[in-house]
Amino acid sequence: MNQSQSFAAFFKYAQTYLQENKKKLQLVNARNINSPDGKCSGWCDGKTLAVATKNPIATEVFVHEFSHMNQAIEASSLWKNNYKFWSHLKRKTLALSNWDYVMEVIELERDCEMRALKHSKKWSLFDNQLYAQRANVYLLFYHYVFIKQKWITSTAIYNPILVDAMPNKILPLDYFYKIDMNIMKLFDSCLLRGGSHYNKQPLQSALINAL
Repeated sequence: MNQSQSFAAFFKYAQTYLQENKKKLQLVNARNINSPDGKCSGWCDGKTLAVATKNPIATEVFVHEFSHMNQAIEASSLWKNNYKFWSHLKRKTLALSNWDYVMEVIELERDCEMRALKHSKKWSLFDNQLYAQRANVYLLFYHYVFIKQKWITSTAIYNPILVDAMPNKILPLDYFYKIDMNIMKLFDSCLLRGGSHYNKQPLQSALINAL
């Protein structure tokens, strides 16, 4: 993982927090790791926090997954052991009739991103405006997954064209109840091979003063 002095201090705090709450930390020397729901850059199941350390945004992923662990430890009403969204995605049965399952995950993830930003502001971790823009891309990505019935294991969703189209504050929850098809078309242009904005440019961390 890329590091800064601020992130190193936060990481030490996070390790102590996890140990005190009897939680496990799994750092994998790879770009992606396996989770119960497929390949990803990191995951948290309430017992273990896992991160792929060779992922270009591993530091952001760590803070995001640590924020999920906060939800679990604090027994947030949004945190559950099972989300029907994932089982429907595996079966390709996401539909308007189960839209509530999509919103359930978006609400969980939005709360997680708000917590991550709070950590960032307290510990001076990231460019918070850039982090918020990427968070909005990630949250809207669930709309795209709903339409495509497929999860994309790639940091390609953080294409600069998509990120630049986002506001620099995390969108309110009620924004996500409707799908903006213009944004979905922009996802297509960035993620589909042959799309007008498709590229494989290296993704840079949002860390401030990375070492």
